[in-house]
Amino acid sequence: MSLAQRLDRLRGKATSDDAAAGAVSTAGVPLSAAAHPPDHRAADLARALGGQLVDGVVQVSRHWRPAGGAAVDLGALDRLPEVFGSGASDWVYLDTETTGLSGGVGTLVFMVGVARLDANGLLQVRQFVLTAFASERALLQQVVDWIGGNALIVSYNGKCFDMPLLQARLRMHHITHGLGALRHLDLMYAVRCAFRTVWPDCRLQTAERRLLGHVRTADLPGSAAPTAWLRWLRERHAQMLADVARHNFDDVVSLARLHAALPSVFAGEHPVAGDASAIGRAWWRYGHDARAQALWETVLPCLDEAAGLQLAAMYRRKSDWARATALWQRLARAGSAVAACELSKYYEHRMRDPALALTYAVDCRPVERSARVARLQRKLASGPQLSFWPPASANAMK
Repeated sequence: MSLAQRLDRLRGKATSDDAAAGAVSTAGVPLSAAAHPPDHRAADLARALGGQLVDGVVQVSRHWRPAGGAAVDLGALDRLPEVFGSGASDWVYLDTETTGLSGGVGTLVFMVGVARLDANGLLQVRQFVLTAFASERALLQQVVDWIGGNALIVSYNGKCFDMPLLQARLRMHHITHGLGALRHLDLMYAVRCAFRTVWPDCRLQTAERRLLGHVRTADLPGSAAPTAWLRWLRERHAQMLADVARHNFDDVVSLARLHAALPSVFAGEHPVAGDASAIGRAWWRYGHDARAQALWETVLPCLDEAAGLQLAAMYRRKSDWARATALWQRLARAGSAVAACELSKYYEHRMRDPALALTYAVDCRPVERSARVARLQRKLASGPQLSFWPPASANAMK
C-alpha cells in the first residue's frame, strides 16, 4: 500500500471518529457542525454580504469607480521599474483575510478579494468568502479560475504572505494551478523604495492617507479578521464578517488606486515627492539607466552618496569626464572617500598629474590609501620635480 493510500485511510478513520465523538476543532468549533453547516445559515450569510452562494462559498461582485467617474489610465500601469514596458497586462489585484497573521500550515484563507480593470479602466471586484471548512477546496478553485493563467498579480506584502499561503493551501488540496508562476508586482516594495526615508512607516493605510488623500472611517482592523471568522463559526454572527468584507474591499480598491498613482511618483511628477536617490536606484537596478540618470539630474544637489557615485559612474562610462569629475569633487567635499579615490585615479592615469592625484589619495579609504599614496610618492620622487600643494591648498581644491 502506498503512502498516499495509507494517509487517505487515516483521514477517513479520523473523520469517522471525529463525527462519532463530536470532536472539536482547534477553534473550539464542533468539526461536524463547522464542516457541514445548515444550508440556510450559509444562505443568510450570502444575503448579509449581498452575494450569492456557490458550492458553500459566498461570491460577492461589486464595481468601483473613482469620484467623478474618471477611469484609470491603463497605459500608465506598466511605468514602474519592475514591470516597465510589459504592455497592457491583465492586472489582478489580490488581498486575503486569514485565520492567523503568522502563516503556517494551520492558517486558513477564509476570504479572498480580487479585482481587475475592465476595458474602460473601471474596477470589477469579486470577493470569495468561506462559509465552512469543507468548502475550502471550492473557494480555492473558484479563485484560481477567476484569476486565470495570464494575470499579473498586484498585492501589498503578497510576496511574503498572501501568495505563499494560497500556494500552500492549493497544494494541500491537490489543485494544480500555476499561481506561483504568474508575474507578481508587490506594491509594498515600491512604496518602501520611494518613502521609507520620508514617512514614519509604509503600511497600506499610511500610503492611502499620504499618497491618495483617503482616510478610512469605522474600519475593522485586519488583525480582527480571525476573530470575526471564528465568531461566524461559533455563533453564525454575520455582522463582523460583513465588516471584514468591507475592509477587504477597501484594501483591493486601494491597491488599484495606489498602482495608478505610483508611476507618477517614480517619474518625479507626483505632488508627494519621494526619495529621488532611492527611486533612481530602483530604475538603475532593473536596467533602466537613462531613466535613473534623468531623474537624478533633476535633483542633483539632494542626491545621497550612493546615487551620486552611481551617476558619476554613468558619466565615466560615457567618457563625460567634465561632469564626472565635477560630481566626484562635490561628493569629496562632502566627505566621500570613494569619490576622493576616483579623483585620485583620474588625475593619476588620465591627466598624468601625480601631485594632484596625491592630494586626493590621502582622503581615500584606509584599505586603498597606503598603497596609493606610496606609489604616487615614488612617482614624484623618480620623475620631474612638480609643484606640490601643501595640505591647506589641497583641501581648498577639493
